[in-house]
Amino acid sequence: MTTITHSKRSGGWKRFLALGLGGTMLLAAGCGGELEQGAPEQAGQQEQKLAGWVQIWSDEFNGTSVDQSNWSYITDIHVNNEQQQYTTSSSNVSVSNGTLKLTARAESKNGYPFTSGRLESAGKRQFGHTRIEARIKMPVGPGLWPAFWLLGSDINQVGWPQCGELDIMENVGYGDWISGALHGPGYSGNTPINSRFYPNSSVSNFHVYRTEYSPSDIKWFIDGVQVKQVNKADVTRYGNWVYDKQFFIILNLAVGGSYPQGVNGASSPYPGVPQSTLDLIRKTPQSMEVDWVRVFQWQ
Repeated sequence: MTTITHSKRSGGWKRFLALGLGGTMLLAAGCGGELEQGAPEQAGQQEQKLAGWVQIWSDEFNGTSVDQSNWSYITDIHVNNEQQQYTTSSSNVSVSNGTLKLTARAESKNGYPFTSGRLESAGKRQFGHTRIEARIKMPVGPGLWPAFWLLGSDINQVGWPQCGELDIMENVGYGDWISGALHGPGYSGNTPINSRFYPNSSVSNFHVYRTEYSPSDIKWFIDGVQVKQVNKADVTRYGNWVYDKQFFIILNLAVGGSYPQGVNGASSPYPGVPQSTLDLIRKTPQSMEVDWVRVFQWQ
């Protein structure tokens, strides 16, 4: 797997208003910390299927192990000054009781102080212009870095960021907000195309995180309510639009690194990991839990 050398950022946030389904108003705030209204999960549960969207794939995680026709374990990624070693161990990646669990543990491996899990659908499940969503709940503790995101399937040919990256959901351990972003040629690393979103309840509860991407725009949703839209013209002011091809899905739980450190300021005991979070993980391993991942195509 090609190593991706970039750092995810904390600056450059934009502020905007968006109307969600049913007229619900949401405010997406920047790093200034303005309050924002999000959508409760019930909104997503009650949302009727949009006319024209047809489900073309899903993983409901109803078995007892990772379905390797859908996912590959990734263990050789070390980027962003993250402090975990990804493994294939069932103590870090497991499927039980209808959910996938990616679990971070305070145990030294390969020179890293933590272990955790990362799955990718590259070469197995890749999608063009579609609607991709997952129902996820996350641990809370500064420096924990769960993510649900997409990378262009041509990464091994063109590299990053030319392949394009669509961050559907990232969280760096705070219970009240997540972020979303685009990375591509001319807008990567501390990308100007990013925002924070505030759900109506803690990220430690299940929420449905979703993107829809088309030849003309990319949208983000929480629990069925749209929280952001970026049009092609918003992207091409910075660089090339690279979202007219197949992308693969990534689910991972990182620990520490440049993005969390940029927010929480911790440099010890590990970059982006304060002592309180180390103590938390030592006491109880922390898990990102995924109920399902679903993909829809407009027909």
